[in-house]
Amino acid sequence: MRFFSLALLGTLCSLLAFSQSTYRIISGKILDAQHGTPLPYASVQVQQGSSRTAANAHGDFLLKVAGPDSLVITSMGYRRKVIPIPPDDRHLDIYLETATLELATVTISSPNGQALMEKAVARITANYDTARLRLSAFYREDIRLQEDTLNYSESVLDIFKVFQQTGQQDQIRLVKGRKHQTRPRDDPRFYNWISNITNTAYSSLAEDVQKGLDAPRSFINPDNFYLYKFVYREAIMEGDRRLLIIDYLPRKPHKKALTKGTVYLEDSSLAIVKVVWSLTPEGANWINKHGMGGVAYTVMSRLMKASLQFQDAITSIQYKPYKGKWYLDQVHRHWELTVNSRSRNVHDVPWRGDFLLQVTGISTDSVKPFEAGIASKSAAVGQLIPQRYDTAFWENFNILLPDIPDSVMRTTVKKIVDTVPPVRLSNRENGFTRRDTLRGLLTPLRTCYDVTFYNLDVIVSPEKKYIRGRNDIQFKVITPFNRFQVDLYANMKIDSVLYHGKPVPYTREYDAVFITLPDTLTSGIAAVTIVYQGQPQEGDARLAMYGGILYDKDPAGNPWTQMVCQGSGASLWWPNKDHQSDEPDSMRIAVTVPAGYMEVSNGQLLGSTTIGDSATRYEWRVSYPINNYNVSFCIGKYSHFTDKYLSSSGDTLLLDYYVLPAHLDRARKLFPEVKQMLATFERDFGPYPFPRDGFKLVESPYPMEHQSSVCFGKILSDTSLLMLPSIIWHESAHEWWGNAITSKDIADMWIHEGFATYAEVLMTEALFGKEVASAMVAESRGEVRNRESIIGVYNVNHIHYEIADMYAKASLVLHTLRQLLPADSTWFALLRAIQQEYRYKTVSSDSLEAFISHQTKKNLKPFFDQYLRHTAIPRLEYALKPTSGGLQVRYRWVADVAGFDMPVKYLVNEAPAGWLYPGSNWKETTLKNVQAADFAVDEQNFYITVNKN
Repeated sequence: MRFFSLALLGTLCSLLAFSQSTYRIISGKILDAQHGTPLPYASVQVQQGSSRTAANAHGDFLLKVAGPDSLVITSMGYRRKVIPIPPDDRHLDIYLETATLELATVTISSPNGQALMEKAVARITANYDTARLRLSAFYREDIRLQEDTLNYSESVLDIFKVFQQTGQQDQIRLVKGRKHQTRPRDDPRFYNWISNITNTAYSSLAEDVQKGLDAPRSFINPDNFYLYKFVYREAIMEGDRRLLIIDYLPRKPHKKALTKGTVYLEDSSLAIVKVVWSLTPEGANWINKHGMGGVAYTVMSRLMKASLQFQDAITSIQYKPYKGKWYLDQVHRHWELTVNSRSRNVHDVPWRGDFLLQVTGISTDSVKPFEAGIASKSAAVGQLIPQRYDTAFWENFNILLPDIPDSVMRTTVKKIVDTVPPVRLSNRENGFTRRDTLRGLLTPLRTCYDVTFYNLDVIVSPEKKYIRGRNDIQFKVITPFNRFQVDLYANMKIDSVLYHGKPVPYTREYDAVFITLPDTLTSGIAAVTIVYQGQPQEGDARLAMYGGILYDKDPAGNPWTQMVCQGSGASLWWPNKDHQSDEPDSMRIAVTVPAGYMEVSNGQLLGSTTIGDSATRYEWRVSYPINNYNVSFCIGKYSHFTDKYLSSSGDTLLLDYYVLPAHLDRARKLFPEVKQMLATFERDFGPYPFPRDGFKLVESPYPMEHQSSVCFGKILSDTSLLMLPSIIWHESAHEWWGNAITSKDIADMWIHEGFATYAEVLMTEALFGKEVASAMVAESRGEVRNRESIIGVYNVNHIHYEIADMYAKASLVLHTLRQLLPADSTWFALLRAIQQEYRYKTVSSDSLEAFISHQTKKNLKPFFDQYLRHTAIPRLEYALKPTSGGLQVRYRWVADVAGFDMPVKYLVNEAPAGWLYPGSNWKETTLKNVQAADFAVDEQNFYITVNKN
């Protein structure tokens, strides 16, 4: 069947119509002249202009042209063809002849395909540019259900590309885009799901054979060569280049042999210039079981009561020479699936997708990662494209322009980069200063007292971006002193410091305030009051842990204000002892806001008081210890409703929900799931830590784990939600990990973020099973950068670094630790024991690690040192040797830490089969009745790298 039906062709022609009537759409099909079969991915361009496109997997193409010209059609292995563009709009069938076959005068023996591939793979680092690259590219998605267009979008992308994923990842920014506006659907959630595939522009980049050298399933990985036969077919001449063609296919059906295809090598350099592959039946089975969008697909498939099943996937990857090296030129992916949904009476309906990434420009000079505007890997490209259609831009772009105009690139980059504030962030790279030490070090001027109570009273003016307030700081004397340190950002003015109602002297150095009392305090309880005012620092979500006040608008245009100060510290908006090691036993918070607005803070609402016609004062009481960065407020036009949760112990917990009025109905339908979440966390971690203060969920400009007042961001604006979003799981889990238990130094924040991230895994496990949860945590490997150790630098408030590893990597470490315990019952008993031991306390990583070792009766110091204090992931090296009746396995660890000896599971036919106990020296074991092809190491559940020798 022709790829474009007349109806679909008409739709696409109208989609691609431009304001200049001189442009026409040329459609056609590229075919093999000898066999009449379609030629996928052939290149089609006009001879005189810049318009260019590529045929799809069935040889069909569309091209926008202006005026008389000729078409140039090329396809690797075929002769270049030039034909005049016809004056009418008839469909073109274009036949290409095969390129000249080079015949040797006397053929003694055929080249060895296996040897050629081994040499080609060995030369990849010599043939391809291994530096970081900046690419411009055209990207197209075309997704159809039968003949119904679900998603047709075109975009121009700005790409930061790395050779392999080690240490850094590819980044993509959308420059411009347009998309076909599909008709409304009766089942919008279902159609949205099957129409918007997780960012296939990123996955197109990941198809690059350079990235397959150590990919566990890639045919290009030398470790997998034993699965395939590489057969030399012939040599052809393409212009003045001689190409060697090698077919590869599985030696025999095997679940690890996922693809079959053809490789084109340039004879002189053995550079891989093109690869075309498709799925084997085993490959289709593997993708349907493991690769269907991962956990997100599994979850949505169950929620939607529908499934997609791969039938085939054809991928073509092509490279082009540039300045003596080879560079990615084009990736074309064609997917064929079937859709099934018994509840919708949908049975084996064909779903087809074509994804084209065409590189249009290459830059190798001074390439740096993008600072902002990076597209999410979890979003579909079409969803990133705004609804508006920018005619002025696309008039000059045709369907595909070889190069993005410099003016467009410069404007886009300047607009993004220049908006990043020129602030200095203290980290290992920039070094640390006296200001950092004053903020992060526990000097005698801070350890001499212990805060017992804060009484904070502020007036917030969102319109003026101003705060006025006072804070009574009550403390217990630990050692005698008459001079001590509190903290308040230098831009916040102190009106007075009062002791027994009388002013006392103070000095300021950076953000530290040194108060001198008239007498030396030797014991007991004392207090000071600080009266202050100022314009607090504004937060910037693009800079790691750069906290501050956020000024936003709700969908109705009303001011919407939130305080988020993790990292930068609570002292950016109120005076306190700003160090995580000291939490008050309780606290009172009063916030006065403009009339007509509601204010939400931590703890129990004691009441609100109307102040004339201009303001309302809200008073809150926190009856548990609270870390300073958790003290916060949200100010907005909120709707409020309540519910109750009956805990496993029989106690009743009050649930308060604050959402924007437009989302009230949605929240009422969604939030009953909060009870299931709390029940799961209580089962796994222990009782909810703050029952007297209740549990609040607050819709907010930014998600944050404020104690007993969890802010979950703008989630409810997404009406396609079918379940409680994982961000709510994460932020709510912080009530146990981060709020009930707090790290003494911010350098140990993995205790907060690692456990909260793993709580998302546990929620997934509770809802969808252990297998899905294991896949989820394994998928998070792609989020780890391993540029810096998880633990930061102590005593300097070190937070502005690669904090992503505190989340994903720390979660992977916890999952690995779980595997080392004899049973899951031991694992969950450990989590509850940690909570019981450290609840309402602060703890260092050293202490927590020692406690875990004691509880598990294992020496885990080498384990924690390697994962938390080094960047390298432990590497398991092993070699296999078939023996009579079995398989000899030699193995060892390569790690930074001496004595690293973590055991690891091995698999036979993808099922757990036993344990290896590696050390730093080589060990051997023989596995009976096991073949090399069936042996594997459990890399899904152990965060390790594996090197097969």
